[in-house]
Parts: sequence; C-alpha cells; structure tokens
Amino acid sequence: MELALAIVLGLVAVLVLLLAFSVVRELYWDSRRRRAASCGQAPGDEEQPAPRKVVAVIGGGMSGLVCSKRMLDEGMTVVGFERADKLGGLWVFREGPEGKTYSSLRANVHKERLEMEGFPMPRSWPRYPSHWQLAEYLNAFAEHFGLVKAYKMQTEVVSCVCYGHGDEQHWIVKYRPVGEGADAEKTMRVDAVAMCVGQTCTPFVPTYPGQDAFQGRILHTSQYRGQAEFQGKRVLVVGAGAASGTDVAQDLSFGAKQVFLSVRRGVILLPRFLGGKPNGEWFERNIWAFVPFAWMLRLVALMTNMMTYESFGTGSADHHGIKGPPVVEMFRLKLDECKISDLTATDCCNLTQRVAMGAVRMRGAIESFTATGVRFADGTEEEVDAVIWATGFKRDTAGLACKVGRIGEEGAARLKLWRAVFHPSLPNFACCLQTHPYGSHWAVADMEARWISSVFAGRISLPATKQMEREAAEVAEHQSLDTCLDWKAIAAVSKQMGHPRPGIFRLLALLATKPVRTCRWLATSNVSRRISVDECAKPFDSECKFQTKL
Repeated sequence: MELALAIVLGLVAVLVLLLAFSVVRELYWDSRRRRAASCGQAPGDEEQPAPRKVVAVIGGGMSGLVCSKRMLDEGMTVVGFERADKLGGLWVFREGPEGKTYSSLRANVHKERLEMEGFPMPRSWPRYPSHWQLAEYLNAFAEHFGLVKAYKMQTEVVSCVCYGHGDEQHWIVKYRPVGEGADAEKTMRVDAVAMCVGQTCTPFVPTYPGQDAFQGRILHTSQYRGQAEFQGKRVLVVGAGAASGTDVAQDLSFGAKQVFLSVRRGVILLPRFLGGKPNGEWFERNIWAFVPFAWMLRLVALMTNMMTYESFGTGSADHHGIKGPPVVEMFRLKLDECKISDLTATDCCNLTQRVAMGAVRMRGAIESFTATGVRFADGTEEEVDAVIWATGFKRDTAGLACKVGRIGEEGAARLKLWRAVFHPSLPNFACCLQTHPYGSHWAVADMEARWISSVFAGRISLPATKQMEREAAEVAEHQSLDTCLDWKAIAAVSKQMGHPRPGIFRLLALLATKPVRTCRWLATSNVSRRISVDECAKPFDSECKFQTKL
C-alpha cells in the first residue's frame, strides 16, 4: 500500500514539475517575443524600405482572391490575371466550356466553415449556401479588400518563365486578352508567381472496353448544367464523387426517365444535418483534440448519422442497394479519420429517399460499354442514353492553363509540388489549393495563401531542395489519391509556419498564463486561420460587411 502511494505521489510530482517547466518556458518565450516586437532601430539609423515585391496571382477564383488578400497584407504589390469577365471562379454559373457549376449546386460544407477571416457571411443565409450566394460573397470579399482593381480581367496567361538565380532571380509573365493571337501578347517582370487556378481544370475520365462504340452522350460533371436536357432519358452517373455524383444523380432523378448510379465500393452516407446542426459542427472545435476517446465519440456520431439518415421512412439503405462498409472495418482502421474517409464518406442529401422511390437505381462497377448501354461487373446490362462521369480531376501541367518553368524548360513535364504547394526547384513559385481536402476547401486555400505570402515575404524559409524533391515525387497525379481532412491540412501548414498545435502540457501552461485567449482558441473551429493562442487576443468579428441581394 505504501509503495503504491509512493508511486502515485511520485507521478504527481513529475506532472507538477513538467507543468511548472511548461509554464516557465511559455513565460520565457512570450517575453522574448514581446521584446523582439518592441525592439526598434535607433533614431537616425533608419534603413530605406526595400522595394515592394510584385507578385503575379493567376486566377480570380476563391484561392486567387485569398492569395491576393494575403499578399497585400504582407505589403506586396499584386497583379492578378483572370480569364473570365467576373471574379469568383467556378462558383459563378456560366454556360459553355468556361462553366463548372450546375444550377442546383449548394455548398456541402456549412457556411461558418467557409467564411473568410474578418469577413463573415450574412446571418440570413442558410447554413449551406447556394452557388449564387457564394459567388456574391466572393465578389463582395474582393470589393471590400480592394482586390478588384488588382486584376486584369478577360486576360489569359501564356507562360511564366523563371530567369536567373539568387538575388537576380525573377519571373517573366507573358499574357494577352482572351481570344487574341500572339501579336497581342505582352510581358511583365514580377518577383514571384502564385498559381491559383485550382484543381478542377483537367477532368479525369476513365476508359473502358467498347467505350468508343457507345452511341450515346458522354460528359463529365464539370460539363453538367442541369437536368432539363436529360428529361425523358436514361442516364448513368459513374462515381459518388465528393458529393458531385450523388448531387447530380438526385438532380437528374426529377426529370430523367431513369437514373443509375454506379459505385465500385461501399459509401458512407452523411446527412447534412444531425440534431438540427450541420453534421460537421459536432466535433469541430479545437478542444476536441484534447478530449480522451474523441475518436470513439466521432465513431458514435458517424453511426448515428447513418442510422438517422435511414430513419426517414426509407428503411435500410443496404436494402435498396446502397452498400456501406461494415462497422468492424472502421475498428480495423483503428478509428483513423483519414482512413475511414477513404471508404468514400460523402454528403448525399436525399439520396436514400430517391433510391427508395426508384428514381435512382444503384449499380456496381462498370465492366464494358455496348453500342447502346453499359455492362456491369455483376453481369447485368442497362441501356442508357447518356453517361456522366463523377470521377474527379487530375493534376497536370496542362491544368495550369499556361507553361511554367525555367527558360527553355517551361511546360516540359508535370509539375510535382512539395506539400502540394511549393515547387522544389522553382524559387518564388507556388500553387494554391492543389491539395484535395475532405471538408472546407476554402479554409485550406486561405491557410495555404497565408503560408505562401509568408514565404514570398521572406519571413518563413523552406527546407532544402533535395528534401522537397524527394517528398514531392510521392504526390499522386489524381486528386483523390492523397486526400486529407481539412483541419489536418491546416494543422500541417500551421506546423510548417512555426505554430504546431500545443501538446497537453503546453496547453495547461497556456491556460495558466493566458487563460482568456487560450479558452477562446479552444472554442474556435479547428479550421480557423487563428493558428496560435496569441492570435485569439481579440474576439472574432461577426458583423457582416456587405448588403446581400440573395
């Protein structure tokens, strides 16, 4: 008994010492940071300010706008290039090849996980805004932060060529008005290039035996605009996608004669609301990272999601042909959230209801095409008038919409990026949102933009070239093969920027030394771009700064 008591007291003493050490260390480094911030140059010793860096931001969608805003915050001059006549990227509905959006599209991430720092969305908007609302929000964001005047609209970039080395290194950007020839081309010298064309430029389209002989129509979801042109037809949607496949199948089911949805493996169906809240809101606060058995709670929530979704009078999803992975598989994966997501967890809105009503019929993997239809791996065949691929996109040099590289090497090979952001051997060149997160693409893009602007400003350095090349070689070509959760992507970037998420002892030290801002940080979303406790000194601004028309 005495031995056990001594052991317990010893452990308590060790924990107290560790906590005391963490508190002292936090106080020491905090004083160092304050002293460094307060240090200034002696009067008369002021240096002339360095010339402002000029950065070319290619793309006027969401990632381009947040990159431009972060560059301006760092004191750089931004020159933006956008092919279209309006900012907003794929969220602006356009007919024809320039468009990427279908008319019924809504965000599959709730608005609080999308909105930018210091620029909240209107409270009157629904939790899952429409593409019309998101396009309005992005244009209001650009107007509020003075980004509109930085962009050359209806202008395409032909090439970005890197010249020189060291202090003499620079980029020459060649551009021209959309639709014009080589005689209209102009050049501009810049210090850095941020490629912000996203990852939806080059659709990934698989091939099957007999596909060339198919007499029906074949298109990708990026070419789909609405179900009107498919009314009265039999349509096959291939792939659940990151909600696009299930979305398009449901949209088609209100006008098509019959819709089939082909998936190769089981899917986890997630309703958008659970208990009156968006499904992602239950465990998205920073504090959950410090709660024991949090993964078990997440699994319970996931199972509740699935059971709740099946309680809308439709019966078991499995009964209607929607196969899901067994629960034992989730335990086998040790409750790892990323690996569970690899089982194809998808936001599916009302798919089970449409399947239960027979408007959508589930099918397995495709084996081959016939002249009038498709043969599946289980031996069944269906005659269809159209096939729509919901198979995602691939990352390729062609997808960047212009040639990139050193003089004489531009466009020679697919660009392999370190951490899907920086090119190992092209200084001051970065791509924003070439990663593929589950969750909020907007939050990840904003965090990457903050990282890129800090590197371009010289405040953060990158690893050695060889290390980056070695790690970049492992990046997959298809976007889905190296997916990640949004909050884990943000945590990884935060760590690269010198702000790793605190461990339990450092958290206790922060609670002891900075209780208010630490509690505020714990209560914030895990996709917040306030990546350190010190950045939570002030409460979040919740006032909408524009007048919505929607």
